[in-house]
Amino acid sequence: MDPLPNPAPLASKLRNTLVRYHSIGDGEWRVAKKTKDATVWRKPSEEFSGYLYKAQGVVEDVTNRIVDHIRPGPYRLDWDSLMTSMDIMETFEENCCVMRYTTAGQLWNIIAPREFVDFSYTTSYEDGLLTCG
Repeated sequence: MDPLPNPAPLASKLRNTLVRYHSIGDGEWRVAKKTKDATVWRKPSEEFSGYLYKAQGVVEDVTNRIVDHIRPGPYRLDWDSLMTSMDIMETFEENCCVMRYTTAGQLWNIIAPREFVDFSYTTSYEDGLLTCG
């Protein structure tokens, strides 16, 4: 794989996009799933065919311990049952990396196992964190 160009402009653009998505008015989101501790909303994306998702909830724990389970790393394999392997291909800083992962087949392998390469980014924002891949 060719080395990536300087990731700083991409990380900055991604942070701005996350903040912009976070700032979308509540009336534009539809509840996709709600439990007593968390809510997940979705809305059609204007940038790609698919949906944007946002999740919000309160977890009583140390923030960095929770983030360690969300961002790429060994804890992700503990809870994400669809993910069968994950490798961090390149790390730019603690909150910014390129990862490759595979997912298990679904529906009796009607949906085949797939491999993805994602740019993952997590940033502090106001009283919480914004993350995406």
